[in-house]
Amino acid sequence: MTSRRNDPPTRTVVLGGGGTVGVAWQTGLLAGLREAGVELAGASAIVGTSAGALVGALLSSGRDVTEALPVLAAVGRKLDFDSLAAGSERFLEASRQACLAADPRQALRAIGSAAREATTALTEDDYLGLLDVFDGVAWPAGFRCTAIDTDTGELVVWGEEAGVPLLRAVAASCVVPMLFPTVAIGGVHYMDGGVVSHLNATAAPPTNVLLVVSCLPLGAPDGVVDSGRPASTAKADAEVARLRETTRLVAVEPDFSGLEAPVKMLDPETAGRAFHIGRRQAGHEAAAIGAAWDF
Repeated sequence: MTSRRNDPPTRTVVLGGGGTVGVAWQTGLLAGLREAGVELAGASAIVGTSAGALVGALLSSGRDVTEALPVLAAVGRKLDFDSLAAGSERFLEASRQACLAADPRQALRAIGSAAREATTALTEDDYLGLLDVFDGVAWPAGFRCTAIDTDTGELVVWGEEAGVPLLRAVAASCVVPMLFPTVAIGGVHYMDGGVVSHLNATAAPPTNVLLVVSCLPLGAPDGVVDSGRPASTAKADAEVARLRETTRLVAVEPDFSGLEAPVKMLDPETAGRAFHIGRRQAGHEAAAIGAAWDF
């Protein structure tokens, strides 16, 4: 992006999806960066998808991102390990179906229809109750949140101008299909924004500096999708590569080398470890992020 000489530089954060493990890792990372003197809450724009929508809404509101941790604890109380494991597998399968289909939007409509009709362990009210940290909270300036319209299969990006309640927008972005109930906004039902791309980095506005925080490894060989990695990673990798051509981009991905592979992104025990991994990792990432942020 180019800017006029006297324009202040713009800085944007993209926070990607990655289940409860992703929420915990991002929370630890951002908390650790703040402790290291790298404050991201004042970004010109913050774009969140799924896990990143939850963390991003807190960050852009100027709140302590560790407020996400009680949400994870509440999910663990409401859903047992087997339900979460099954939900993770269903998400991986939905991602494969949508990303590998000749017509991804048609596949998303089919997934959306199944998600609307699914019998889930939680009602919509129960699910929204998990995120009551956002109940009645005004939409933060500069925050954007993604979800998928289950009727059309289209990705939607909400900002302050959309007039959507923050609670429902964040909840919609986090709807793992068939695990959580779809969320209705204005008579339309929405599901997880990360089915096709766990980043949706191209939803970010033009900016001078772009920090991409990915809960999943980046840079996999084109077209390579294994059973433990969402097919959405291929789209996310392509987005990052394209944005690097025009934007000063810094990407951060998790160092889960100490965890058993493939990492189960909805495993409560792994989420607990991921928070500490993120916090430690912040110490290694702070210098590079700070240098880009303060250019």
